[in-house]
Amino acid sequence: MNELKTTIDKVMDMAKAKGAEADCILDKSNVLSLKADEGELSEYKVSGSQVLGIRVIKDGKVGTSYSEALDDESLSFMVEQALENAKFSKDDPNQKIAVARAQEFDGTNERVYKSDTTPLDKKTQFTLDLESKIKEKDSAVKSAPYNNLSEVEHVRMYVNSKGTVCTQKERTFSCYTSALIEKNGKQSMHYHGSVARTFNELDFDNVIDESYKHANGLLEGTPLKTGEYRIVFTTDILGNFIGNFAGLFSGKGAMNGTNPWKDKVGEKVAIEGLSISDHPTYDKAFTYNPFDDEGSLTKETTLVENGVLKTFYHNSATADFFKVENTCHASRGPKGTLGVNGTNMLINAGADKETDLKNDEYFEIVAIQGLGSGSDMVSGDFSFGASGYLKKGDQIIQPVKGVTVSGNYFKVLNQISGMGDTIHADSNKTFFAPMMVFGGMTVGGQ
Repeated sequence: MNELKTTIDKVMDMAKAKGAEADCILDKSNVLSLKADEGELSEYKVSGSQVLGIRVIKDGKVGTSYSEALDDESLSFMVEQALENAKFSKDDPNQKIAVARAQEFDGTNERVYKSDTTPLDKKTQFTLDLESKIKEKDSAVKSAPYNNLSEVEHVRMYVNSKGTVCTQKERTFSCYTSALIEKNGKQSMHYHGSVARTFNELDFDNVIDESYKHANGLLEGTPLKTGEYRIVFTTDILGNFIGNFAGLFSGKGAMNGTNPWKDKVGEKVAIEGLSISDHPTYDKAFTYNPFDDEGSLTKETTLVENGVLKTFYHNSATADFFKVENTCHASRGPKGTLGVNGTNMLINAGADKETDLKNDEYFEIVAIQGLGSGSDMVSGDFSFGASGYLKKGDQIIQPVKGVTVSGNYFKVLNQISGMGDTIHADSNKTFFAPMMVFGGMTVGGQ
């Protein structure tokens, strides 16, 4: 860390000598990636990367540049390129180097960085088992075409010309597998994953069981009759659905005029019982972001309270533009420009018992396709392919495949007919929500 800090200090001195304010972001990663195919490793990859990116601000103009080499000549060229880029940029009075803090902030702790001495042969066997154990479930499982075990050690460092220094080192393990089932001329596939901070915390059994359960359960799936149904998403899919429209919380989108909610702060956008917050250091979450990409220390932010939009994700520039409080959601990679982004999203629990919500027939969606390409954030219209189960209680009436679900997101948020009283986490442990029953969606099938 000290060597990296010394390198970035050189860059800061170069920028200051040119009369510019600046900040730098360094990302450094070491990655191990393993995959299996037909009982053998098909991929064994050890890779490393480092990227240093600079943002300079001079005479009200902003320029960025980056380098993957950290020798003095490369760093000098990077600074000069950023300054040259700034000359040709538009005036940007809202962007400033905002945070001045004398004491270095280190976000590394046992929550995000744990020692792990698992031998390579154990990781190799684990990867081979991601393929073999799912095949052992059923002779109809023809393959596990997508499987992987990854270990990533990552360092992020933020330094600015006002003396602010933030660092964080973390270790992440992740794995996933899939089950491709062929039976009676029909085919079905599903995949599932797990994330952890140590190898032994990966939930191998859950990854295998969930992948097989839904691949097998949806094999005989058929379309529903076209119409409106009570819709329930699994927590993973609900996170994808809500996250697909997360741009509605973008302060940068609002500043640029591309966010359709830009004039909605203080207005009702959802049912009264819905509240949504962003919590960067939530104790039950996998992701832990104690500082943002401007060096601001993060905090919990209420985005929607009882159906009313309270604020957007803001960085210092968007907050200055709207003359509001900075929510400390600055986002910038070494190669990118300043933006905003969320962290861990929490949706409040409701008052309904899940068993009561399941009393009436509902369509539980466990897989979707084409959500991104089939969505328009400006109009709120969406259409995506879906698979799942028509249920009553916990009993499956019919496995469902080959249907299209469509609706309007803005209307759907006001047609939530039930919210469970128990909070569930998605597989990545970054999205937390109760069971939610949606109306206002059309299922196109038979």
